[in-house]
Amino acid sequence: MTGPPPQETTSEKTTVAPARAWPVYNVERARAELIAMELLTRGVSQVRIRHSTRLSRKNISRLAALVAEEAKKPPAPRNVCRNPVHRTAAPDGGSRPPGRTPPAPSKPAEPAEPVQMTFSLD
Repeated sequence: MTGPPPQETTSEKTTVAPARAWPVYNVERARAELIAMELLTRGVSQVRIRHSTRLSRKNISRLAALVAEEAKKPPAPRNVCRNPVHRTAAPDGGSRPPGRTPPAPSKPAEPAEPVQMTFSLD
């Protein structure tokens, strides 16, 4: 008597290859670019940077343009507080939750009559 054929379990394995190869970074070049950017922010001339880092004139001018652009538009600080009570107010003062305004500062009490100070003449 022949029974049903045994079912074969086939598992297909697929390998997903990355779209591109991983980039290979030149550590010395990256270090030289970081040093060049630091020197540019200190105001060192591009000629001195070129001699000290051995970068090309084109790369130094590219880094100088990048540093100048970042100096014109600094990154906005991020607020990481999750509780809205502890958040800092925006420069326009509009990011405060309703009903949670701080109390107005009280003025110091003024005396009814000004006090005359006297000094001894010795």
